[in-house]
Amino acid sequence: MKFTILIIDDEKNIREGLAANFELEDYNVKTAASGKEGLELISKGDIDLVITDLRMPGISGEEVLSRIATETPGIPVIILTGHGSIDSAVDAMRHGAYDFLTKPLNLDQLGIIVKRALENRQIKIEHQELKKEVAENSVMKEMIGNSPAMQKIQETIKKAAASKASVLITGESGVGKEVVARAIHLLSSRRDRQMINVHCAALSETLLESELFGHEKGAFTGADHLQKGRFELAHGSTVFLDEIGEINQNVQIKILRVLAERKFERVGGEQTISVDVRIIAATNRNLEDEIKAGKFREDLYYRLNVIHIHVPPLRERKSDLPLLVSSFLEEFNAENKKQVKGFSSKAKAAIMKYDWPGNIRELRNCVESAVVMSSGSEIGIEDLPPAVAKSTQENSIMIPLGVKLYEAERIVIEQTLAANKNNKSKTADILGIGRKTLQRKLSDWNEETESADGDDV
Repeated sequence: MKFTILIIDDEKNIREGLAANFELEDYNVKTAASGKEGLELISKGDIDLVITDLRMPGISGEEVLSRIATETPGIPVIILTGHGSIDSAVDAMRHGAYDFLTKPLNLDQLGIIVKRALENRQIKIEHQELKKEVAENSVMKEMIGNSPAMQKIQETIKKAAASKASVLITGESGVGKEVVARAIHLLSSRRDRQMINVHCAALSETLLESELFGHEKGAFTGADHLQKGRFELAHGSTVFLDEIGEINQNVQIKILRVLAERKFERVGGEQTISVDVRIIAATNRNLEDEIKAGKFREDLYYRLNVIHIHVPPLRERKSDLPLLVSSFLEEFNAENKKQVKGFSSKAKAAIMKYDWPGNIRELRNCVESAVVMSSGSEIGIEDLPPAVAKSTQENSIMIPLGVKLYEAERIVIEQTLAANKNNKSKTADILGIGRKTLQRKLSDWNEETESADGDDV
């Protein structure tokens, strides 16, 4: 890795002399003649270490150090100072400078300090990357499923987490929208602070406004003390607005202002409060239809919908069912101190055939109930909820005894394809095979049929 050093000094000879020295040492070097110019270069990124003069016109080295500590922490700063400013340099060390050196400079000594600082930075970067990888693996364990839809969602989560953009998560109730929101937060730079959750549908208009923005003492009947709202409490973190499609337009306008200006006032208050929050919203409604009906603001929709993640219902990704069931079985075995090993073939068939209108939430409840009700080492169809058990009696595929295995496979595929109105992608997903594999089998069978027809002629 080739490091980039920034040298900030108002004295041209020192600035250019240091640049030439470190270029010979095979570093990338950038220079700035003032603190202001130096901070502008730092804001553009790709700076690994800063060497700055302490005393400069305008923005001083001390202020440069302070801004780096606040805005780009982790970049080591080496202070250059005259003999008369050693006390100030020592004070800078207490405020985060890596080291200081007095003028006239000993280039060999400075080179050793720079090398040591960059080695420490490299170690910290590698440690942070390792922590990030461990955190990512941990978070993604909650995102159970390896269907194409889930793989795409996982990739989008990783990209969204690295940004500050607002995220809108859509999908039916119970598909796991909050799990997606939590994953984005835990993989983001805001993960050290707790994500603040607000269930918009559970609160009335007045209570929701107070919950989000807080209120001053005496703002309304019962407001006997000042209360901070969720946005204020989430400063530096993430606010998850669940079921945002349920809020009225008065609250929508205030949320729009937070997104646009990062500012608001408490209910009954005049003081404007500035916050740094990231908003992730979720809804089971079609907000575009709500906009047409005049129930949701179009400008708020576009502010929220910078990154859109749609979580498909469980019936559209049934290949994820075995992994989900296995995970829930392990969880509820431990919780209920049981050792259920799995499901009978009929129980498995029922689970795969059922459409799960309540999605993952319903599946989780089903497995918990089955584990509790089971009296043996295997969950039978009689242990499943009636609605799930009944599914085996509907849309069944009949395979006569004595049919060869490859013929049974053809029956299963062709009848499943017919039930899905010739939708090959959905059929492949339900059967747990790749679309190309399905297409190849259908093509082979079609060739066999054409060959047989030719023989009859």
